[in-house]
Amino acid sequence: MDDPLLWSSTDQERALRVIARWYDLDFGSMTDDVEMILELASGRERVLELGVGSGRIAALLARAGHRVTGVDSSEAMLESGAQRLRESGVNVERGDMRCLDLDERFELVFFGLSTFQHMLRREDQLAALRSARAHLVQEGRLVIDWTAPRPDDLVPTPRALQVEWMRESDDGRWVTKQAMQELALVRECGSALDRSSPIAWITYQYDSVENSGSLHRSLARFPLRVNLSTGEMAGLLAEAGLRAVEWFGSWDFDEPGDGDRLIVVAVGAEEAA
Repeated sequence: MDDPLLWSSTDQERALRVIARWYDLDFGSMTDDVEMILELASGRERVLELGVGSGRIAALLARAGHRVTGVDSSEAMLESGAQRLRESGVNVERGDMRCLDLDERFELVFFGLSTFQHMLRREDQLAALRSARAHLVQEGRLVIDWTAPRPDDLVPTPRALQVEWMRESDDGRWVTKQAMQELALVRECGSALDRSSPIAWITYQYDSVENSGSLHRSLARFPLRVNLSTGEMAGLLAEAGLRAVEWFGSWDFDEPGDGDRLIVVAVGAEEAA
């Protein structure tokens, strides 16, 4: 499949089932983004994570004393973190963040680690933002963390697989992860992708050496919205009834442009007026 806009929820779940097996080995040791969310959540009891995944962030928030609800549509990711989520006391809701209707409102709602970039279409992005807005209390805060635009986001030539890490899993297997990003090319006349809203195909390849010495290879390929700027995000927020009050370029609260992340803190538009 070369057209990312034909990507289905079934396709997504198939890719996530591969990723879920190695997700904690890949991201489990990350703490910088968690520390930022913990600081932004300070003084805010009720927290909602949209795209909770395996609960890497949500569980630590819950253990820090917050009442945390995590939402995700992926059965594979929720299964991978089920024990962690259960033991930390996170309330888990399986559902679609674009059409969420919980009975509770939250003082902090956040999209962690590039979750928002899985929303490929503008209408999906707006639906997710409006859903987040609807679940904020008055004076609540929305936080979105995504990958900052890079010069090679728009390079049409596919990049070769690059080794990202080699690590030992809990069961003693050695696992190597390679990754590649490939810009989804403009389609034929009449249905061209908007080059101002580029989408890339991301490939993850995991090679694990089994205890028997045999090599097992698994592949996950999925589309991701790339090159999302602060200007475009500001426009999306405004259309969804939100307004940015702070921008950061890293998990260390650097200015935008000084890091490889973009993080926005937003409130309801009427509260920021």
